[in-house]
Amino acid sequence: MRIAELPDCVTHLISKGGEISDIDLSMDSTLYQIFIAASEFACQGECPSIDNTIDFLVERGLFESAYSDGKTLFSLPARPETLSAQRLLIFAILGWQSMLYLPSFNTCPLNELAIRQDTDQPNSGLIFDTFKLPADLANRPMSILLKGYGNLLPAQSQEYTKIASETSRVASSWFPMIPSEMNAYLLHTLLHVDIRWVDTLALHLEYDKSTKTLSLFRYPSFCVAMLQSKGALFSFASLDLNTSDPRANYNEITDFLHEILLSYRLFFGQSKASRKFFRRLSNPDPTPLLRSMCTNKFFVHPCVPADRATYFAYRDFHVLGERVELLAKELKGAKPKSWKHLFRDRRDTTQYWTFWLVAIFGGASILLSLLQVVLQIVQVVQAYS
Repeated sequence: MRIAELPDCVTHLISKGGEISDIDLSMDSTLYQIFIAASEFACQGECPSIDNTIDFLVERGLFESAYSDGKTLFSLPARPETLSAQRLLIFAILGWQSMLYLPSFNTCPLNELAIRQDTDQPNSGLIFDTFKLPADLANRPMSILLKGYGNLLPAQSQEYTKIASETSRVASSWFPMIPSEMNAYLLHTLLHVDIRWVDTLALHLEYDKSTKTLSLFRYPSFCVAMLQSKGALFSFASLDLNTSDPRANYNEITDFLHEILLSYRLFFGQSKASRKFFRRLSNPDPTPLLRSMCTNKFFVHPCVPADRATYFAYRDFHVLGERVELLAKELKGAKPKSWKHLFRDRRDTTQYWTFWLVAIFGGASILLSLLQVVLQIVQVVQAYS
């Protein structure tokens, strides 16, 4: 949590003197009580909004009401700066609790809610449509507000069914992904893809073609904790039963977390070369779970789907299928550009062994020819001597 970056108006809400140095982070502090109360309301309510959370905190006595005569449907806040500060703080807390996004401070006016974008952060255009939205949308359910930013919490693609069949209109677009042929090592070796470890779930498996950068969430243990506790992330689920709803429902959020966990096995754990590659990656202090998932040949965990010998994007990755399939197609079209890459590329076993047979027999033929030439030279020398 970037406490030092909080605007003064937000600092005043959670500190005694209104200074950063006065912010108390103990369990008895105002910030801690607000944090816990916001989590409690998010987990108990259905599609809570930021404003509903603020009302709950006002009832708890943790916030001062921004409305002098009580809040009604058409009333205006008597202290708009107080309401803006409260909205920004709750927006930040919900982001920290869900790890879906990181809030941005002091980058826009208080009448906007901004998501943090690092200066070196790649942007594929597949996740974010915008990084800022008007704070007036704080009265909308979080599932609607988040959709305004883009595809932060993805739902299952409507273009694909969950079960592949020969009669499916999209069955022909499904192709197998074998871990030995589709992994992080080959992505790095053949496509020169760099791995970027990120702190937000929304960016997991985001691939930016322009910079050859693949973002991966660095805390799989958080996914396990969220699955077990059904925490804040599940409060963002859409309750709309319409199958064409582009927002994620409860089951799709569950799939989203499971698929994040499974992706570590596909890209690292099930390939010997990728397990070695993970150990060389610059990921400072990886969590024990991340290390185990990415460096062990065999791995079993109740929250992690079982390894498969062959994966299909829209069978095993209902929610993240488009991101996984994009990488698979990029890798499928990649061709070795050097002898070194050809030696490492074992996706096409026929091509691989053909290369070695040609190399072996070709090398043997050249060697025999050289020996024959040497022998002829020796014979000529002996004849003249």
